[in-house]
Order: sequence, then structure tokens, then C-alpha cells
Amino acid sequence: MSHGQTDQPNQIDQTDQPNEARNKDRILIKGAYLMTQDEELGTLVGDVLVADGRITEVGRDLSDDRARIIDGTGNAVLPGFIDTHRHNWQGALRNLGPAWTYQEYRNQVQIGLGQHFDPRDVHTGNLAADLMSLDSGVTTVRDESHISNSPEHSDAAIAAHWESGIRAVFDHGWPSTEAEQWQFGSDRTHPEDIRRIRNEVLSDDSARVTLNAMLRGPELSTADVAERDIRLARELDLRISMHVGLGEWGAKQQAVRQLEESGLLASDMTFIHLCTSTDEELRMLAARGATASVAGALEVFMPGLGQPATNRLLAAGVRPSLSVDTETIVSGDMFGVMRATLAYQQLILAGAAGPMDRVPGLPTFDAADLLSFATIEGARAAGIDDRTGSLTPGKAADLVMIRLDHANMLPATDAAATIVAGGHAGNVDLVMVAGDVLKENGVLKGGDAVFDEAAASRDRLFHAAGMPLPA
Repeated sequence: MSHGQTDQPNQIDQTDQPNEARNKDRILIKGAYLMTQDEELGTLVGDVLVADGRITEVGRDLSDDRARIIDGTGNAVLPGFIDTHRHNWQGALRNLGPAWTYQEYRNQVQIGLGQHFDPRDVHTGNLAADLMSLDSGVTTVRDESHISNSPEHSDAAIAAHWESGIRAVFDHGWPSTEAEQWQFGSDRTHPEDIRRIRNEVLSDDSARVTLNAMLRGPELSTADVAERDIRLARELDLRISMHVGLGEWGAKQQAVRQLEESGLLASDMTFIHLCTSTDEELRMLAARGATASVAGALEVFMPGLGQPATNRLLAAGVRPSLSVDTETIVSGDMFGVMRATLAYQQLILAGAAGPMDRVPGLPTFDAADLLSFATIEGARAAGIDDRTGSLTPGKAADLVMIRLDHANMLPATDAAATIVAGGHAGNVDLVMVAGDVLKENGVLKGGDAVFDEAAASRDRLFHAAGMPLPA
């Protein structure tokens, strides 16, 4: 899956481009506990037949003489997790600052290191993030790419997604060169290279790798720039993601309210964080059919953003999706995100939550809800629920099988609670994306060299930035 270092670090081998027929065996998974996330199919012990990259049948006592049989006994099969907000380019910088504040993260990563990334570093970071995602059962990532330092940087990020085999929504963002000039009141409009990518690189909205627009909105730019950027994205027929409700600045700007009042708020938008967005703004979001992404682990780890808005979103009528955000702060798996999101809810119930959550009668969620947030709601937020997010016949075979008979999972009395409370990447036995088997028998296929490249990329970046590596 990886490429070795070359003497020309800005050249990315893009030979592994759209080839959707790599490992598409005809496969029949038998006797698994199916958590389909499909309202009509529900949950059952049964079988899943995969052919030509799609789920063709779900039911009991299926048979197919041409299929390879996988024994699902003692396992849960569910749609692959969908991460609706991850800055993949930071994959080689993971686990650097779990105690960082938001400003420390910005100073160290976006401002300090981001300007020194060359395309090879972006490719390596994205590939490392993709492989870690796949290993932990994440089959779709919405890559919030604010490392668009040049067209070559964006092309390198996209090439990594094709190469890894993951399903990716590439959210084209802004550069991390002159990072401070692109955020918090910036008067710069979105980079025009998004037109080239839309027309020449990611024009097929049915492909495994597709394009969205990561816009700054009125919170990180100005009202005028936000309007022009939104109109650009809609001209190109792209869904939009936007970071809002970031700490005190977000509370002051009330970006969702600004968008509603200007007539720009619509169902093609996914709002990320919303930590300090008001309850009224969340109701506006719901009324327009927009979606939300909660980065529960990051938001409880990183002072300066505010707290997860999960329960307040539910009160407003929005079932959110879940996301990792940045691996520099938190683990890149969805198990940790689900647990942290649940942990914050329990603080609300204990009366120890932040001031915005001290409202009587906030609705609650449970482990089954979290699995829904991490699968079908993620697909809806990314605009791809027509092809993934549930074990529905006709959808792409993006699925995972999780061992319920491992020591840390037994006796698995409640499968959803067991996965959320005890699951980790080592319990993920099988991973498929569009029918391609990318992990089987607990072993990720390929990619070992990527992690050596990640270490070399990290060292080069710290040296270029004049920053000492942590001891």
C-alpha cells in the first residue's frame, strides 16, 4: 500500500487510482449477530451475502455455492464506522499532545508544522490515518483537509485515499501556510483550486473517493467571504462542512444564526463541534435539515472548545454523527470517541457538566444510539447514506465484523453495550470496503512500511520547523 521515499518528495505515484475491482470475492458471512442499522431489517442472528462489491442479501439460512464462507458465529457484523471529521494530514503526528489546549494545538501543529508539509508528508500522513482507521473498523472518513498549501498537496492527499482502499470524502479546505491569515476574521476567499479538483480529479460523486467543501463560514472568515464561499460550493454542487461553536469566539459570532438570517443555512451543510452554539441555533439547524458532527473525545480532552453538544442536539431534534478530529490529541478509533461522548453525558446526569448543559430534562442516548451515530448518521452527514451506513441490500459492502468472544468482550450480554464499553481495534476481525477485504482474521492487509515513513516525515517536519522532538 505504501511507496518508498524517493529523491523527488513532491511526486506522488498515482497509479493506484480508481480501480474498484481489487479483492471483490463473493463472500457469505454465516451465523453472525447482525446490527444492520436498517430500520426494516433491525437486529438478527443471520447471514450476509456480498457479491460484486455490494450487499446482495441479508437474512437467515442463506446459501451460495459460489461464495467463500466466513463463519460469523460469536461475532457482531455491522456497517463500518463513519468518521465525519478527521484532519488526516496529521496522521504522522499522532499522540503528540493529549494535554494540549486548543491554542497550543494551533501553535504547534497548524501554525508551527503545517507550513513545512510538502506533498509527500501529506500523502504519508493521510495514508497513516487511513490505515489506522481501517484497522479499527472505520470504513469511511470525511477528510477535513486544511493543508491545501498547493494543488500538489491536495492531489497527494487524494492519492493516499485511493491507495489505502478506504471510502473517503475529501473536504477541500484552506492552506496551513500563513495559517493565521486564513482563520478568525479572514478576508480571503476559498482557494480556487477546488474548481480544478471538482472538474478534473473528483468529478464522479458515485466513486469511492468523492469531494466536499470544507468552508470557514462566518465564524472563521467574514459574512461576505462566507457567502461567496458557500455560493462557490453550491455552484460546484458540493456538500459543505463548517467548524462552528468554537469556545468563546464561537459563542460571540453565532455563525449558525448568521447563516439563517442571511438565507444561507440549508440541508447541504454539516456543522462540526457546535460546542458553544446556542440551543436556538441548534433548532435552526434542525429546521433546515442540516447535520452535525460531534468530536466527543477531542472536545472533552481539549480545553478551549467547549463541551460536546450531543444531548443538546438531540433536544433540538438532530441525531449527530461522530468524529475523531485530530490524532495529535486523541486516539484515532471510534471506540474511544463513543466512550468519551457517553462519559460526558454521565457528567451531565451527575450535575457536573458545563453551563450550557445545565438544562433540566435533556434527552439521553445509550450504546445502541452511539452505534447509530457512528454508522448511519455518519453516512447521512456525509451525504452518502444511499450507498453506505447500513447493511441494506443494494448498498456497498462496507462492513466490519467484531469478535464478541474475546476475553475483554465476554460474556457479551448486550452486544451494543459490549462494543461501546469494551471494544478496541484488536476486536475488529474483518473489514470490507466496497467488497474489498482490507482486514481479515484480525490482520490488516499491507501498509507496514507506511509507519516507518510516518516516523521519517515527523522527524523532517520537526527539523524544518526548528522544533525539538519530545523526549
